[in-house]
Amino acid sequence: MKKFALIGNPISHSKSPALFHAAYSEESKYDLIEKDTIEESVERLQQGGYTASNVTAPFKEEAMRYVTEPSKVCKALQATNLLLFKEDGTYGYNTDYLAVRRLLREVMTAKKVTPQDGFVVIVAGCGGAGKAAALAAKDENLNTLITNRTEEKAAAFATTIGIKAVTNPMACKLLNTLEPANVLVIYTLPQKDELLYPLLLNLSTKLIGIIEANYKNPCLNPTTGRKWLLYQAVEGFRLMTGMEPNLASMREVVSL
Repeated sequence: MKKFALIGNPISHSKSPALFHAAYSEESKYDLIEKDTIEESVERLQQGGYTASNVTAPFKEEAMRYVTEPSKVCKALQATNLLLFKEDGTYGYNTDYLAVRRLLREVMTAKKVTPQDGFVVIVAGCGGAGKAAALAAKDENLNTLITNRTEEKAAAFATTIGIKAVTNPMACKLLNTLEPANVLVIYTLPQKDELLYPLLLNLSTKLIGIIEANYKNPCLNPTTGRKWLLYQAVEGFRLMTGMEPNLASMREVVSL
């Protein structure tokens, strides 16, 4: 029986096991491995003989230390949310990136906008999910900037992929000066930022849209959070098993 897992902390609330078992028709095991460090987590995976593992916060960037065969996207992001163990090495992928590209296309289609319209994508947060979202927006040829509490981390990453970086206070100033109908926000912060969150809550109906990594309350747009969860899980399942998932069953798990 093949064994799969999710590593991260905290993850007791995760829907990943339910999503995986809904997708997979064959007998398998999917465990939640909640350890304090990435070292403990990977040791458990290696000793347990796991075929592959999803990776969530706070380990998406640290897990890259164990990847010997990174995808092109992982190299650019220096973050991974999927480890695939093979005889010739540990492969790393980033399915957050794929999920966000799909979500961006859905929003643009629904709002009847294109990259040529020149709207701005503001990505809030420069962790693993934020970096994936920023690269996805940039690769969709969108005018993208990334925000962070401190500028140094965001600026260093932004330089590597050719986008702009600002602090959260500066992002608030921009949101107050830009026409909301020309702004799309991707919110990847795990908590309510004291400046950004209330402003986005106030502007939510005026923006092109808000895509959010979170799918639980309190949440700016839980539907996009559930879609993000689903889309990255679908891509992850394909990579981990080489099979097509039972999409209808997966949608039921996330109420879509």
